[in-house]
Amino acid sequence: MTSFQLSEPTAFADLNKHEGREVDFERDSIELKTLKYKHFRSVLKYPEEDQMHQLMLAMTGLTEDDIGELTPTDAAEISHLIFQSMKKYMELGQQILRGMEKK
Repeated sequence: MTSFQLSEPTAFADLNKHEGREVDFERDSIELKTLKYKHFRSVLKYPEEDQMHQLMLAMTGLTEDDIGELTPTDAAEISHLIFQSMKKYMELGQQILRGMEKK
């Protein structure tokens, strides 16, 4: 897990309830989970326009309601982290395809 610094203090009601905190407790960071192969595979069952959202839910561990509390800046930064993770995965796939084409 990696700690992600939020651009401004944010209250996540569901997460706060889960952790036994006051509903309006504001935090300045959240923990991000490392995306794994299983996460990329599991989002394929969703329409393409929903896949990034599902990966954001998996990475943050936030609920549907809580993820809506992210600022646009924070959502963009988390999306960027997801794209970086996807890029490495896609580069590997391209290398495999190139190797297969040479045969």
